[in-house]
Amino acid sequence: MEVRGVLWGDFESLFAFRRSRYDAIERDPTYGMVSQPAPPTLPEFASWFGQLHREILERRTVCSLAVEDGKVVGMCSVRGEGTHRETRHVGALGLEVLEGYRRRGIGEELLRHALECCRGVFEDVTLAVIPSNTGARRLYERLGFVAYGVAPRAFQRAGTYHDFVLMHRRLA
Repeated sequence: MEVRGVLWGDFESLFAFRRSRYDAIERDPTYGMVSQPAPPTLPEFASWFGQLHREILERRTVCSLAVEDGKVVGMCSVRGEGTHRETRHVGALGLEVLEGYRRRGIGEELLRHALECCRGVFEDVTLAVIPSNTGARRLYERLGFVAYGVAPRAFQRAGTYHDFVLMHRRLA
């Protein structure tokens, strides 16, 4: 397994990866990744993929992939929370690993790689995690994230509301 930045050649595998979260949500409505109402179409994904590359080149986004045998099995991105000069120093983190690849240390490798790539791009990184995702929360705490609050009823799926635990890490 290789952890690295995103490449143009990752298009097809990353498209399949992004669409797979909808199956995961179907199986487990508490799956913590937020998503669009429907899986992306090929043109929608192509637009997203081009925008991702633009943001990486403009140093507004960092994206790390875990790739095994040419297949994207995990992704960690840190996107700038704002375009305003006053908020550009903060990035919002998202981390996802495919079912069947979890609990193998891939999430930790992705997170470490992404945080290292954030140096010189962001000063602070924030994230939101649902309280029931204790494994993810322990990982974030182990890598220096600190909970600073709760966003009540911030996540709703299948008629059930969940809070978000808000976490922060300074990259000094």
